[in-house]
Amino acid sequence: MKHQFVSPSHESHSAQPSPASLSALRLFIPFIRPYRLRLCFALFILVAVSVALLLLGQGLAFIVDKGLGDGGNPALLDRAVLIMAGLALFLGVGSFLRMAIVNDISERVMTDVRAALFRHVTLLPVSWFETARIGDILARINADTAIIQTVMASSLVMAVRNVILLLGGLVLVVLSSVKMSLVVAVVVPVVVVPLLFLARRLRRASRLAQDRLGDVSAEAEEALGNIRTVFAFAQEKATQGRFETALTAALNAGLSRVKLRAILSGFVISMVILAVTIILWIGGRDLIAGEMSAGDLSAFIFYSFLVATSTGTLSELGGELQRAAGAAERISQLLSERVDAEPQTTHPALNTDNGLSVCFDSVDFQYPHGQKQPLHDQIVPVMPDEISPPQTLSQISFSAQTREKIAIVGQSGAGKSTLFHLLLGFYRPTEGVIKVGGVDITQLSKSQLRQHIGLVPQDATMFSATIAENIAFGRPDASFEDIVDAARKAAADEFISALPDGYDTPVGERGIRLSGGQRQRIAIARALLVNPHILLLDEATSALDSTYEAQIQQALDEVMSSRTSLVIAHRLSTIQDADRIILLDKGCIIATGTHEELLQNSAEYRQLASRQFGIEDTAQGEK
Repeated sequence: MKHQFVSPSHESHSAQPSPASLSALRLFIPFIRPYRLRLCFALFILVAVSVALLLLGQGLAFIVDKGLGDGGNPALLDRAVLIMAGLALFLGVGSFLRMAIVNDISERVMTDVRAALFRHVTLLPVSWFETARIGDILARINADTAIIQTVMASSLVMAVRNVILLLGGLVLVVLSSVKMSLVVAVVVPVVVVPLLFLARRLRRASRLAQDRLGDVSAEAEEALGNIRTVFAFAQEKATQGRFETALTAALNAGLSRVKLRAILSGFVISMVILAVTIILWIGGRDLIAGEMSAGDLSAFIFYSFLVATSTGTLSELGGELQRAAGAAERISQLLSERVDAEPQTTHPALNTDNGLSVCFDSVDFQYPHGQKQPLHDQIVPVMPDEISPPQTLSQISFSAQTREKIAIVGQSGAGKSTLFHLLLGFYRPTEGVIKVGGVDITQLSKSQLRQHIGLVPQDATMFSATIAENIAFGRPDASFEDIVDAARKAAADEFISALPDGYDTPVGERGIRLSGGQRQRIAIARALLVNPHILLLDEATSALDSTYEAQIQQALDEVMSSRTSLVIAHRLSTIQDADRIILLDKGCIIATGTHEELLQNSAEYRQLASRQFGIEDTAQGEK
């Protein structure tokens, strides 16, 4: 069957995001709750400052009418100016306290949110990561939370302040003249109804723009994470083209959002200014007719200005709030992913006095629909919906007794690594049972199971840390002497000691400063340092030359003699001494036995051996 390979960004483009709602911001209430007392104090200051700003209008009216009108009153003028100066000082101090407290709270809340997001992601099942885009996850943890932080620290506070100023200004305007209430009654519906329509479209555009930015992050993360492969196949221009395509999509989505925000802002501001103009016209006629004093008109103009600027600011902030709602929805979507469930009642500690056995009993397994095997982040195979993937494993039954060495061989794609994934609890069998130490692994917590297993994968994973920290990853409390001892057993101490910084040498991003063989030896040392009861070796020496392979194989043989070992190997020379060899083909066990027994009884095994050792396939020769 032919597969179509597409980039993750292409896949995500096909899905249209649902419009976010401001109710999505309720997601952050549990994170804000621990700081509610400080937040209430900040809100109290905010209200006090807003009220003080509204009082400035009355002070302005008092100065014009009492301090300047009817020949003026210097004493009253001085007193009024001092009061106004005090209000200005109060506004400055209050604004400082409000900003300091709110920004402090927003920093702490976003730190808690990022921690919760990362904690949640690390608890998700392995199968989720096989179709997830790492760049998009990072965008949600970093960019989306940064949007929320900006809204919490600035936009939301400004929105509350401007709502108070708008409502207070409207009330004072109406109290100044009943005629104004008629203008307000006409203007508000004209502004609000189109505002609701535009806001809905803006929510949708904001969510789409953030999704496209997530695609950009995903493309960049994948390209840079596999930069050597990009260089090796001279695909710099193609990679740049995919990134620029994602950028163009993000640009178009962003421009669409900006256009809607501009329309929203322009509409509101024009309507408000028109309303203020009408209000000033009515107020001016009342002043000429002697129905309003100059002070009242001054206050009226001041409050009209507050109403206009508050409404215009709210229209701008509305776009930010819609953007924050989109970010909150993306974060909520990530937090809503179901974590890898632990058993409700776990088994007591395993009895490891005599080691641990492993048993597969009639195990069937099939990867989720749409993928036939574990995926790497950079490629997503797409399969037609009407086609179901084949059974990956079928009726797998075998056991490995304590201290036995079981080898697993077969062609690529036969299901060898999948056995390890099931044993580690990355997936659950479709049918059948897997037992460790006689206990069904579904009765064990993930940590309870994995603390007894040491894994050396074929593709040795390195973290951006020192060599010592990479070796001690599975046992962070290990002493330096234990780390060195594990490195010696893995034939890694010699090259590590030759480095300028020795065990303190940083390995670089994904171990890029080390060769494949060096990374593999460090991975072996990492597994040996854990001192597991069950050792899983997935082509553990495939990246080593013959000299180091023989040296490490001898060390591994000594280690495996005291624990249960499952070994995946393509080189039959490394597993000839195995207690039992299991031959897989298309997810089924087709032969079991020692090396000599399989040479005698299995034509498929003889074919494998003939390719590597030149052993004549006598059965084939007779044909």
